[in-house]
Amino acid sequence: MSVAPFFLSIRARLLLVSLLLLLIPLIGLRFVKEMEGYLREGQQQVLVSAARLLSATLSDRPQLLPHDAPVESGDEQERRRVLALFGSAAPETAANLGSTYQPSEDIERILSVVAKNASRIWVVDSRARVRGLSGSLSSSESPANAIGVLQKVYQSMVRPAIKLWGAENSAAIVEDNAQTAKAVMSQVDRALNGEPTWLWRYLKDGRTVVLSAAQPVWAGDEIVGAVVVEETTRGNQAITVAALESLLAMSFIVFFVGFLTLIVFAWRLAYRVRRLQTEADRVIDLQGRIKGAISGSHSRDEIGALARTLEEVLQRLSRYNAYLEQMASRLAHELRTPVAVVRSSLDNLRHADSLTDANVYIERADEGVKRLSLLIARMSEASQLESMLQGEVKEPFDLVKVASGCVDGYCFAYPDSKFFFETCDTRVMLYGLPDTMAQLLDKLVQNAIDFATVGSTIVVAVSGTAKYATLSVMNRGPTLTPETQLSLFSSMVSSRTDGTINGTHLGLGLYIVRLIAEFHGGTVSASNLVGNDGVQIKVRLPRA
Repeated sequence: MSVAPFFLSIRARLLLVSLLLLLIPLIGLRFVKEMEGYLREGQQQVLVSAARLLSATLSDRPQLLPHDAPVESGDEQERRRVLALFGSAAPETAANLGSTYQPSEDIERILSVVAKNASRIWVVDSRARVRGLSGSLSSSESPANAIGVLQKVYQSMVRPAIKLWGAENSAAIVEDNAQTAKAVMSQVDRALNGEPTWLWRYLKDGRTVVLSAAQPVWAGDEIVGAVVVEETTRGNQAITVAALESLLAMSFIVFFVGFLTLIVFAWRLAYRVRRLQTEADRVIDLQGRIKGAISGSHSRDEIGALARTLEEVLQRLSRYNAYLEQMASRLAHELRTPVAVVRSSLDNLRHADSLTDANVYIERADEGVKRLSLLIARMSEASQLESMLQGEVKEPFDLVKVASGCVDGYCFAYPDSKFFFETCDTRVMLYGLPDTMAQLLDKLVQNAIDFATVGSTIVVAVSGTAKYATLSVMNRGPTLTPETQLSLFSSMVSSRTDGTINGTHLGLGLYIVRLIAEFHGGTVSASNLVGNDGVQIKVRLPRA
Protein backbone atom coordinates (compact mmCIF):
# COMPACT_ATOMS: atom_id res chain seq x y z
CA MET A 1 0.00 0.00 0.00
CA SER A 2 1.49 3.31 -1.07
CA VAL A 3 1.17 6.28 1.29
CA ALA A 4 0.89 9.79 -0.14
CA PRO A 5 3.44 12.37 1.07
CA PHE A 6 2.23 14.61 3.84
CA PHE A 7 2.26 17.77 1.72
CA LEU A 8 -0.06 16.05 -0.78
CA SER A 9 -2.38 14.58 1.84
CA ILE A 10 -5.82 15.77 2.89
CA ARG A 11 -4.42 16.76 6.28
CA ALA A 12 -1.90 19.15 4.72
CA ARG A 13 -4.52 20.72 2.49
CA LEU A 14 -6.95 21.23 5.36
CA LEU A 15 -4.08 22.67 7.38
CA LEU A 16 -3.50 25.25 4.66
CA VAL A 17 -7.22 25.98 4.52
CA SER A 18 -7.29 26.51 8.28
CA LEU A 19 -4.68 29.24 7.88
CA LEU A 20 -7.38 31.28 6.20
CA LEU A 21 -8.68 31.87 9.72
CA LEU A 22 -5.86 34.39 10.03
CA LEU A 23 -7.94 36.64 7.82
CA ILE A 24 -10.31 37.16 10.76
CA PRO A 25 -7.90 39.30 12.84
CA LEU A 26 -6.67 41.11 9.72
CA ILE A 27 -10.23 42.11 8.82
CA GLY A 28 -10.80 43.11 12.45
CA LEU A 29 -7.67 45.28 12.46
CA ARG A 30 -8.88 46.96 9.31
CA PHE A 31 -12.20 47.65 10.99
CA VAL A 32 -10.49 49.07 14.10
CA LYS A 33 -8.36 51.32 11.90
CA GLU A 34 -11.44 52.68 10.15
CA MET A 35 -13.20 53.07 13.50
CA GLU A 36 -10.28 55.12 14.80
CA GLY A 37 -10.60 57.40 11.78
CA TYR A 38 -14.33 57.83 12.41
CA LEU A 39 -13.63 58.65 16.05
CA ARG A 40 -11.15 61.35 15.04
CA GLU A 41 -13.64 62.88 12.63
CA GLY A 42 -16.27 62.90 15.35
CA GLN A 43 -13.83 64.42 17.84
CA GLN A 44 -12.93 67.13 15.36
CA GLN A 45 -16.56 68.06 14.80
CA VAL A 46 -17.27 68.12 18.54
CA LEU A 47 -14.19 70.24 19.31
CA VAL A 48 -14.95 72.76 16.55
CA SER A 49 -18.51 73.03 17.89
CA ALA A 50 -17.19 73.53 21.44
CA ALA A 51 -14.84 76.31 20.26
CA ARG A 52 -17.68 77.94 18.33
CA LEU A 53 -19.96 77.74 21.40
CA LEU A 54 -17.32 79.22 23.69
CA SER A 55 -16.66 81.98 21.17
CA ALA A 56 -20.36 82.82 21.14
CA THR A 57 -20.34 82.89 24.96
CA LEU A 58 -17.49 85.42 25.07
CA SER A 59 -18.63 87.53 22.12
CA ASP A 60 -20.47 90.82 22.57
CA ARG A 61 -19.31 91.13 26.16
CA PRO A 62 -16.94 94.09 26.06
CA GLN A 63 -16.22 93.91 29.80
CA LEU A 64 -14.41 90.58 29.25
CA LEU A 65 -12.17 91.63 26.37
CA PRO A 66 -12.23 95.45 26.22
CA HIS A 67 -10.67 96.79 23.06
CA ASP A 68 -9.24 99.87 24.85
CA ALA A 69 -8.73 98.46 28.36
CA PRO A 70 -6.53 100.61 30.67
CA VAL A 71 -3.05 99.32 31.18
CA GLU A 72 -2.52 98.00 34.71
CA SER A 73 0.62 98.63 36.66
CA GLY A 74 3.42 96.11 36.52
CA ASP A 75 2.93 95.07 40.15
CA GLU A 76 -0.77 94.45 39.61
CA GLN A 77 -0.12 92.39 36.48
CA GLU A 78 2.51 90.32 38.27
CA ARG A 79 0.18 89.71 41.20
CA ARG A 80 -2.59 88.48 38.92
CA ARG A 81 -0.19 86.29 37.00
CA VAL A 82 1.24 84.68 40.15
CA LEU A 83 -2.23 83.97 41.52
CA ALA A 84 -3.27 82.49 38.20
CA LEU A 85 -0.16 80.33 38.09
CA PHE A 86 -0.99 78.77 41.45
CA GLY A 87 -4.55 78.08 40.36
CA SER A 88 -3.71 76.90 36.86
CA ALA A 89 -4.01 73.24 35.93
CA ALA A 90 -0.95 73.62 33.67
CA PRO A 91 1.43 75.91 35.55
CA GLU A 92 4.42 75.05 33.34
CA THR A 93 2.58 76.18 30.21
CA ALA A 94 1.36 79.36 31.92
CA ALA A 95 4.80 80.14 33.33
CA ASN A 96 6.41 79.70 29.95
CA LEU A 97 4.16 82.45 28.55
CA GLY A 98 5.89 85.11 30.63
CA SER A 99 4.40 88.57 30.52
CA THR A 100 1.99 87.61 27.75
CA TYR A 101 -0.04 85.72 30.29
CA GLN A 102 -2.36 88.32 31.82
CA PRO A 103 -5.41 86.37 33.04
CA SER A 104 -8.84 87.86 33.58
CA GLU A 105 -10.72 86.59 36.60
CA ASP A 106 -14.08 86.70 34.79
CA ILE A 107 -12.76 84.77 31.84
CA GLU A 108 -10.96 82.25 34.04
CA ARG A 109 -14.21 81.72 35.97
CA ILE A 110 -16.13 81.00 32.76
CA LEU A 111 -13.40 78.67 31.48
CA SER A 112 -13.34 76.69 34.72
CA VAL A 113 -17.03 75.94 34.21
CA VAL A 114 -16.81 74.74 30.60
CA ALA A 115 -13.40 73.05 30.77
CA LYS A 116 -13.35 69.25 30.68
CA ASN A 117 -10.82 66.54 31.36
CA ALA A 118 -7.82 66.15 29.01
CA SER A 119 -8.54 69.44 27.26
CA ARG A 120 -7.17 72.98 27.44
CA ILE A 121 -8.77 76.31 26.57
CA TRP A 122 -6.93 79.47 25.55
CA VAL A 123 -8.47 82.93 25.37
CA VAL A 124 -6.24 85.55 23.69
CA ASP A 125 -7.12 89.20 23.08
CA SER A 126 -6.30 91.28 20.05
CA ARG A 127 -2.96 92.37 21.63
CA ALA A 128 -1.78 88.70 21.75
CA ARG A 129 -2.20 88.60 25.53
CA VAL A 130 -3.41 85.33 27.05
CA ARG A 131 -6.39 86.43 29.11
CA GLY A 132 -7.55 82.97 30.05
CA LEU A 133 -5.93 79.53 30.27
CA SER A 134 -7.77 76.59 31.74
CA GLY A 135 -7.40 72.84 31.77
CA SER A 136 -4.59 70.44 31.01
CA LEU A 137 -3.91 67.92 28.27
CA SER A 138 -3.01 65.32 30.88
CA SER A 139 -5.92 63.23 32.11
CA SER A 140 -6.90 63.68 35.73
CA GLU A 141 -9.21 60.63 35.86
CA SER A 142 -8.65 58.05 38.54
CA PRO A 143 -6.84 54.90 37.42
CA ALA A 144 -8.86 51.92 36.33
CA ASN A 145 -9.99 49.30 38.78
CA ALA A 146 -7.62 46.50 39.64
CA ILE A 147 -7.52 43.71 37.09
CA GLY A 148 -6.98 40.00 37.54
CA VAL A 149 -3.83 38.03 37.04
CA LEU A 150 -5.02 36.43 33.81
CA GLN A 151 -5.93 39.79 32.35
CA LYS A 152 -2.52 41.17 33.31
CA VAL A 153 -0.83 38.22 31.63
CA TYR A 154 -2.97 38.67 28.53
CA GLN A 155 -2.28 42.41 28.36
CA SER A 156 1.45 41.78 28.69
CA MET A 157 1.19 39.37 25.74
CA VAL A 158 -0.78 41.63 23.42
CA ARG A 159 0.91 44.89 24.44
CA PRO A 160 3.78 44.49 21.90
CA ALA A 161 1.26 44.05 19.08
CA ILE A 162 -0.71 47.09 20.23
CA LYS A 163 2.49 49.10 20.52
CA LEU A 164 3.45 48.03 17.01
CA TRP A 165 0.03 49.24 15.85
CA GLY A 166 0.77 52.61 17.44
CA ALA A 167 -2.32 52.72 19.63
CA GLU A 168 -0.63 52.42 23.01
CA ASN A 169 -0.80 55.45 25.29
CA SER A 170 2.45 56.60 26.83
CA ALA A 171 2.71 56.87 30.59
CA ALA A 172 2.66 60.68 30.64
CA ILE A 173 2.32 63.49 28.17
CA VAL A 174 5.66 65.09 27.30
CA GLU A 175 4.99 68.60 25.96
CA ASP A 176 7.30 71.19 24.49
CA ASN A 177 5.85 74.43 25.90
CA ALA A 178 7.57 76.66 23.38
CA GLN A 179 6.33 74.59 20.48
CA THR A 180 2.84 74.52 21.97
CA ALA A 181 2.74 78.31 22.39
CA LYS A 182 4.00 78.78 18.85
CA ALA A 183 1.30 76.48 17.40
CA VAL A 184 -1.46 78.13 19.44
CA MET A 185 -0.39 81.63 18.52
CA SER A 186 -0.27 80.66 14.86
CA GLN A 187 -3.92 79.69 15.06
CA VAL A 188 -4.71 82.82 17.09
CA ASP A 189 -3.25 85.03 14.37
CA ARG A 190 -5.48 83.43 11.77
CA ALA A 191 -8.53 83.63 14.06
CA LEU A 192 -7.87 87.35 14.70
CA ASN A 193 -8.05 87.74 10.94
CA GLY A 194 -11.51 86.15 11.02
CA GLU A 195 -10.49 82.67 9.86
CA PRO A 196 -11.61 79.73 12.04
CA THR A 197 -9.07 76.91 11.97
CA TRP A 198 -8.47 73.44 13.29
CA LEU A 199 -5.11 71.64 13.48
CA TRP A 200 -3.74 68.15 14.22
CA ARG A 201 -0.23 67.98 15.65
CA TYR A 202 2.04 65.55 17.48
CA LEU A 203 3.57 66.27 20.85
CA LYS A 204 7.17 65.74 21.77
CA ASP A 205 6.70 62.02 22.58
CA GLY A 206 5.77 61.36 18.94
CA ARG A 207 2.68 59.33 19.90
CA THR A 208 0.22 61.73 21.46
CA VAL A 209 -1.86 63.61 18.92
CA VAL A 210 -3.42 66.98 19.82
CA LEU A 211 -6.39 68.50 18.06
CA SER A 212 -6.90 72.24 18.41
CA ALA A 213 -9.71 74.44 17.10
CA ALA A 214 -9.64 78.26 17.01
CA GLN A 215 -12.56 80.66 16.69
CA PRO A 216 -12.59 84.48 16.71
CA VAL A 217 -14.37 86.42 19.49
CA TRP A 218 -16.51 89.28 18.24
CA ALA A 219 -17.63 92.54 19.78
CA GLY A 220 -20.09 93.86 17.29
CA ASP A 221 -18.31 94.00 13.95
CA GLU A 222 -14.82 93.91 15.44
CA ILE A 223 -12.68 90.93 16.43
CA VAL A 224 -11.48 91.46 20.00
CA GLY A 225 -9.89 88.08 20.61
CA ALA A 226 -9.69 84.39 19.85
CA VAL A 227 -10.57 81.13 21.56
CA VAL A 228 -8.42 78.02 21.11
CA VAL A 229 -9.63 74.67 22.43
CA GLU A 230 -7.12 71.81 22.59
CA GLU A 231 -7.75 68.13 23.21
CA THR A 232 -5.69 64.95 22.88
CA THR A 233 -6.77 61.73 21.24
CA ARG A 234 -6.14 59.79 24.44
CA GLY A 235 -9.84 58.92 24.68
CA ASN A 236 -9.91 57.59 21.15
CA GLN A 237 -6.70 55.69 21.75
CA ALA A 238 -8.15 54.13 24.90
CA ILE A 239 -11.17 52.95 22.90
CA THR A 240 -8.86 51.66 20.16
CA VAL A 241 -6.68 49.80 22.67
CA ALA A 242 -9.74 48.21 24.28
CA ALA A 243 -11.09 47.23 20.85
CA LEU A 244 -7.72 45.76 19.84
CA GLU A 245 -7.48 43.77 23.06
CA SER A 246 -10.99 42.37 22.58
CA LEU A 247 -10.32 41.72 18.90
CA LEU A 248 -7.08 39.86 19.56
CA ALA A 249 -8.71 37.85 22.34
CA MET A 250 -11.69 36.82 20.21
CA SER A 251 -9.47 36.19 17.19
CA PHE A 252 -7.21 33.96 19.25
CA ILE A 253 -10.17 31.99 20.59
CA VAL A 254 -11.82 31.64 17.16
CA PHE A 255 -8.53 30.75 15.47
CA PHE A 256 -7.57 28.22 18.14
CA VAL A 257 -10.99 26.53 18.22
CA GLY A 258 -11.37 26.60 14.43
CA PHE A 259 -7.81 25.42 13.82
CA LEU A 260 -8.13 22.62 16.37
CA THR A 261 -11.51 21.58 14.93
CA LEU A 262 -10.15 21.47 11.37
CA ILE A 263 -7.08 19.52 12.47
CA VAL A 264 -9.20 16.95 14.31
CA PHE A 265 -11.55 16.75 11.33
CA ALA A 266 -8.62 16.34 8.93
CA TRP A 267 -7.05 13.56 10.99
CA ARG A 268 -10.42 11.82 11.34
CA LEU A 269 -11.06 12.13 7.61
CA ALA A 270 -7.59 10.84 6.74
CA TYR A 271 -8.02 7.95 9.19
CA ARG A 272 -11.28 6.87 7.56
CA VAL A 273 -9.79 7.10 4.06
CA ARG A 274 -6.68 5.14 5.12
CA ARG A 275 -8.84 2.48 6.76
CA LEU A 276 -10.92 2.17 3.60
CA GLN A 277 -7.76 1.91 1.50
CA THR A 278 -6.33 -0.76 3.82
CA GLU A 279 -9.51 -2.83 3.65
CA ALA A 280 -9.64 -2.53 -0.15
CA ASP A 281 -6.01 -3.70 -0.43
CA ARG A 282 -6.57 -6.56 1.98
CA VAL A 283 -9.66 -8.11 0.33
CA ILE A 284 -7.96 -8.54 -3.08
CA ASP A 285 -4.82 -10.68 -3.39
CA LEU A 286 -2.00 -10.32 -5.89
CA GLN A 287 -3.76 -12.61 -8.37
CA GLY A 288 -6.91 -10.44 -8.32
CA ARG A 289 -9.04 -12.90 -6.34
CA ILE A 290 -11.44 -11.50 -3.77
CA LYS A 291 -10.68 -12.98 -0.35
CA GLY A 292 -13.01 -10.99 1.87
CA ALA A 293 -15.32 -7.99 2.04
CA ILE A 294 -15.21 -4.36 3.08
CA SER A 295 -16.93 -3.74 6.38
CA GLY A 296 -18.85 -0.79 4.95
CA SER A 297 -19.97 2.24 6.92
CA HIS A 298 -23.16 3.59 8.45
CA SER A 299 -22.06 7.21 8.01
CA ARG A 300 -24.25 9.28 5.72
CA ASP A 301 -21.44 11.43 4.33
CA GLU A 302 -19.53 10.97 1.08
CA ILE A 303 -16.92 8.61 2.55
CA GLY A 304 -19.65 6.42 4.01
CA ALA A 305 -21.37 6.33 0.61
CA LEU A 306 -18.03 5.46 -1.02
CA ALA A 307 -17.46 2.62 1.45
CA ARG A 308 -20.93 1.20 0.79
CA THR A 309 -20.41 1.51 -2.96
CA LEU A 310 -17.08 -0.31 -2.77
CA GLU A 311 -18.70 -2.99 -0.64
CA GLU A 312 -21.42 -3.50 -3.24
CA VAL A 313 -18.90 -3.47 -6.11
CA LEU A 314 -16.79 -6.12 -4.39
CA GLN A 315 -19.87 -8.26 -3.81
CA ARG A 316 -20.74 -8.03 -7.50
CA LEU A 317 -17.16 -8.83 -8.50
CA SER A 318 -17.16 -11.75 -6.10
CA ARG A 319 -20.33 -13.15 -7.66
CA TYR A 320 -18.92 -12.57 -11.14
CA ASN A 321 -15.66 -14.30 -10.27
CA ALA A 322 -17.63 -17.21 -8.85
CA TYR A 323 -19.61 -17.29 -12.07
CA LEU A 324 -16.43 -17.35 -14.16
CA GLU A 325 -14.94 -20.10 -12.02
CA GLN A 326 -18.10 -22.19 -12.41
CA MET A 327 -18.32 -21.58 -16.14
CA ALA A 328 -15.61 -24.12 -16.90
CA SER A 329 -17.38 -26.84 -14.94
CA ARG A 330 -20.69 -25.97 -16.58
CA LEU A 331 -19.19 -26.12 -20.05
CA ALA A 332 -17.48 -29.40 -19.23
CA HIS A 333 -20.77 -30.80 -17.93
CA GLU A 334 -22.66 -29.73 -21.06
CA LEU A 335 -19.97 -30.97 -23.45
CA ARG A 336 -19.26 -34.24 -21.68
CA THR A 337 -22.43 -36.05 -22.82
CA PRO A 338 -22.25 -35.35 -26.60
CA VAL A 339 -18.49 -35.97 -26.64
CA ALA A 340 -19.01 -39.28 -24.86
CA VAL A 341 -21.74 -40.21 -27.35
CA VAL A 342 -19.44 -39.45 -30.31
CA ARG A 343 -16.49 -41.31 -28.77
CA SER A 344 -18.48 -44.40 -27.86
CA SER A 345 -20.12 -44.45 -31.28
CA LEU A 346 -16.73 -44.30 -33.00
CA ASP A 347 -15.34 -47.04 -30.78
CA ASN A 348 -18.32 -49.28 -31.49
CA LEU A 349 -18.08 -48.46 -35.19
CA ARG A 350 -14.56 -49.91 -35.28
CA HIS A 351 -15.83 -53.25 -33.97
CA ALA A 352 -19.09 -53.35 -35.92
CA ASP A 353 -19.61 -56.67 -37.76
CA SER A 354 -22.39 -55.62 -40.08
CA LEU A 355 -23.46 -52.60 -42.07
CA THR A 356 -26.65 -52.31 -40.05
CA ASP A 357 -24.76 -51.96 -36.76
CA ALA A 358 -22.41 -49.44 -38.37
CA ASN A 359 -25.31 -47.26 -39.51
CA VAL A 360 -26.70 -47.21 -35.95
CA TYR A 361 -23.39 -46.06 -34.55
CA ILE A 362 -23.02 -43.47 -37.32
CA GLU A 363 -26.48 -42.05 -36.51
CA ARG A 364 -25.58 -41.82 -32.82
CA ALA A 365 -22.30 -40.03 -33.62
CA ASP A 366 -24.20 -37.66 -35.91
CA GLU A 367 -26.62 -36.83 -33.08
CA GLY A 368 -23.68 -36.07 -30.79
CA VAL A 369 -22.12 -33.80 -33.39
CA LYS A 370 -25.46 -31.98 -33.83
CA ARG A 371 -25.69 -31.42 -30.10
CA LEU A 372 -22.16 -30.03 -30.10
CA SER A 373 -23.07 -27.69 -32.96
CA LEU A 374 -26.18 -26.57 -31.08
CA LEU A 375 -24.08 -25.83 -27.99
CA ILE A 376 -21.64 -23.72 -30.00
CA ALA A 377 -24.48 -21.86 -31.72
CA ARG A 378 -26.16 -21.00 -28.44
CA MET A 379 -22.87 -19.92 -26.90
CA SER A 380 -22.31 -17.46 -29.74
CA GLU A 381 -25.93 -16.25 -29.78
CA ALA A 382 -25.42 -13.72 -26.97
CA SER A 383 -22.25 -12.21 -28.46
CA GLN A 384 -23.86 -12.01 -31.89
CA LEU A 385 -26.87 -10.27 -30.38
CA GLU A 386 -24.66 -7.67 -28.64
CA SER A 387 -22.88 -6.92 -31.92
CA MET A 388 -26.16 -6.64 -33.77
CA LEU A 389 -27.72 -4.28 -31.24
CA GLN A 390 -24.79 -1.86 -31.42
CA GLY A 391 -25.49 -0.96 -35.04
CA GLU A 392 -29.28 -0.98 -35.08
CA VAL A 393 -31.43 2.16 -35.40
CA LYS A 394 -34.40 2.38 -33.05
CA GLU A 395 -37.93 3.01 -34.30
CA PRO A 396 -41.34 3.44 -32.65
CA PHE A 397 -43.53 0.33 -32.36
CA ASP A 398 -46.63 -0.87 -30.48
CA LEU A 399 -45.80 -3.33 -27.70
CA VAL A 400 -49.42 -4.53 -27.47
CA LYS A 401 -49.45 -5.44 -31.15
CA VAL A 402 -46.10 -7.28 -30.94
CA ALA A 403 -47.04 -9.20 -27.79
CA SER A 404 -50.54 -10.18 -28.99
CA GLY A 405 -49.13 -11.42 -32.30
CA CYS A 406 -46.50 -13.51 -30.53
CA VAL A 407 -49.08 -15.05 -28.17
CA ASP A 408 -51.24 -16.06 -31.16
CA GLY A 409 -48.23 -17.81 -32.65
CA TYR A 410 -47.44 -19.60 -29.38
CA CYS A 411 -50.90 -21.14 -29.35
CA PHE A 412 -50.10 -22.91 -32.63
CA ALA A 413 -46.43 -23.63 -31.88
CA TYR A 414 -47.07 -25.15 -28.44
CA PRO A 415 -50.46 -26.88 -28.63
CA ASP A 416 -49.85 -28.69 -25.34
CA SER A 417 -49.57 -25.38 -23.39
CA LYS A 418 -52.28 -22.85 -22.55
CA PHE A 419 -51.72 -19.12 -23.06
CA PHE A 420 -53.67 -16.03 -22.02
CA PHE A 421 -52.93 -12.45 -23.06
CA GLU A 422 -54.24 -9.47 -21.08
CA THR A 423 -53.79 -5.71 -21.39
CA CYS A 424 -55.58 -2.57 -20.25
CA ASP A 425 -54.33 -0.37 -23.10
CA THR A 426 -55.07 -0.62 -26.79
CA ARG A 427 -51.66 0.84 -27.66
CA VAL A 428 -48.38 1.07 -25.76
CA MET A 429 -45.76 2.75 -27.90
CA LEU A 430 -42.07 2.04 -27.33
CA TYR A 431 -38.91 3.18 -29.05
CA GLY A 432 -36.63 0.34 -30.16
CA LEU A 433 -36.62 -2.82 -32.32
CA PRO A 434 -39.85 -4.86 -32.54
CA ASP A 435 -38.00 -7.99 -33.74
CA THR A 436 -35.72 -8.06 -30.70
CA MET A 437 -38.73 -7.44 -28.44
CA ALA A 438 -40.38 -10.50 -29.98
CA GLN A 439 -37.14 -12.44 -29.38
CA LEU A 440 -37.23 -11.30 -25.74
CA LEU A 441 -40.79 -12.56 -25.37
CA ASP A 442 -39.85 -15.87 -27.03
CA LYS A 443 -37.16 -16.45 -24.41
CA LEU A 444 -39.52 -15.62 -21.55
CA VAL A 445 -42.28 -17.87 -22.86
CA GLN A 446 -39.86 -20.73 -23.55
CA ASN A 447 -38.59 -20.42 -19.99
CA ALA A 448 -42.17 -20.40 -18.66
CA ILE A 449 -43.08 -23.51 -20.72
CA ASP A 450 -40.10 -25.41 -19.33
CA PHE A 451 -41.09 -24.73 -15.71
CA ALA A 452 -44.90 -24.47 -15.90
CA THR A 453 -47.05 -27.06 -14.19
CA VAL A 454 -48.79 -29.40 -16.62
CA GLY A 455 -52.24 -28.05 -17.47
CA SER A 456 -51.60 -24.53 -16.06
CA THR A 457 -52.03 -21.34 -18.04
CA ILE A 458 -49.12 -19.05 -18.96
CA VAL A 459 -50.20 -15.41 -18.68
CA VAL A 460 -48.59 -12.72 -20.85
CA ALA A 461 -49.58 -9.18 -19.76
CA VAL A 462 -48.85 -5.66 -20.97
CA SER A 463 -49.53 -2.68 -18.68
CA GLY A 464 -48.26 0.83 -18.46
CA THR A 465 -48.11 4.19 -16.77
CA ALA A 466 -47.55 7.65 -18.16
CA LYS A 467 -43.79 7.07 -18.47
CA TYR A 468 -43.19 3.32 -18.38
CA ALA A 469 -44.59 0.11 -19.86
CA THR A 470 -44.39 -3.34 -18.25
CA LEU A 471 -44.28 -6.67 -20.07
CA SER A 472 -44.73 -9.65 -17.73
CA VAL A 473 -44.88 -13.44 -18.13
CA MET A 474 -46.36 -15.54 -15.30
CA ASN A 475 -46.40 -19.33 -14.90
CA ARG A 476 -47.41 -21.73 -12.16
CA GLY A 477 -44.67 -24.05 -11.00
CA PRO A 478 -41.43 -24.14 -8.98
CA THR A 479 -40.39 -20.95 -7.21
CA LEU A 480 -37.05 -19.17 -7.10
CA THR A 481 -34.63 -19.17 -4.20
CA PRO A 482 -33.14 -15.81 -3.06
CA GLU A 483 -29.74 -16.86 -4.43
CA THR A 484 -31.22 -17.67 -7.83
CA GLN A 485 -33.03 -14.33 -8.05
CA LEU A 486 -29.71 -12.47 -7.72
CA SER A 487 -27.97 -14.31 -10.58
CA LEU A 488 -30.89 -15.47 -12.75
CA PHE A 489 -30.19 -13.02 -15.58
CA SER A 490 -26.44 -13.64 -15.72
CA SER A 491 -24.77 -15.59 -18.50
CA MET A 492 -24.81 -19.42 -18.24
CA VAL A 493 -26.98 -19.49 -15.14
CA SER A 494 -29.75 -22.09 -15.08
CA SER A 495 -32.03 -23.39 -12.35
CA ARG A 496 -32.86 -26.62 -14.20
CA THR A 497 -32.11 -29.78 -12.28
CA ASP A 498 -32.14 -32.27 -15.14
CA GLY A 499 -29.64 -30.42 -17.32
CA THR A 500 -31.63 -30.72 -20.56
CA ILE A 501 -35.28 -30.39 -21.53
CA ASN A 502 -35.98 -31.06 -25.19
CA GLY A 503 -32.46 -29.97 -26.04
CA THR A 504 -29.41 -28.41 -24.48
CA HIS A 505 -29.70 -25.38 -22.19
CA LEU A 506 -26.73 -23.24 -21.18
CA GLY A 507 -28.60 -20.64 -19.14
CA LEU A 508 -28.31 -17.99 -21.85
CA GLY A 509 -32.00 -17.34 -22.49
CA LEU A 510 -32.67 -14.93 -19.62
CA TYR A 511 -29.25 -13.35 -20.14
CA ILE A 512 -30.37 -12.45 -23.68
CA VAL A 513 -33.60 -11.08 -22.18
CA ARG A 514 -31.53 -8.75 -20.00
CA LEU A 515 -29.41 -7.59 -22.97
CA ILE A 516 -32.50 -6.70 -25.01
CA ALA A 517 -34.17 -4.93 -22.06
CA GLU A 518 -31.07 -2.86 -21.39
CA PHE A 519 -30.82 -1.97 -25.10
CA HIS A 520 -34.33 -0.49 -24.82
CA GLY A 521 -33.38 1.42 -21.65
CA GLY A 522 -35.33 -0.93 -19.36
CA THR A 523 -34.79 -3.38 -16.54
CA VAL A 524 -35.84 -6.97 -15.89
CA SER A 525 -36.69 -8.66 -12.59
CA ALA A 526 -38.05 -11.98 -11.37
CA SER A 527 -40.16 -12.69 -8.30
CA ASN A 528 -42.30 -15.42 -6.83
CA LEU A 529 -46.07 -15.13 -6.96
CA VAL A 530 -47.98 -14.05 -3.89
CA GLY A 531 -49.21 -17.57 -3.24
CA ASN A 532 -45.66 -18.91 -3.65
CA ASP A 533 -46.88 -21.25 -6.38
CA GLY A 534 -45.14 -19.79 -9.40
CA VAL A 535 -42.85 -17.17 -10.89
CA GLN A 536 -43.44 -13.85 -12.62
CA ILE A 537 -40.81 -12.09 -14.74
CA LYS A 538 -41.32 -8.39 -15.44
CA VAL A 539 -39.62 -6.20 -18.04
CA ARG A 540 -39.97 -2.47 -17.32
CA LEU A 541 -39.42 -0.23 -20.39
CA PRO A 542 -39.64 3.53 -20.97
CA ARG A 543 -42.49 4.60 -23.24
CA ALA A 544 -41.90 6.56 -26.43
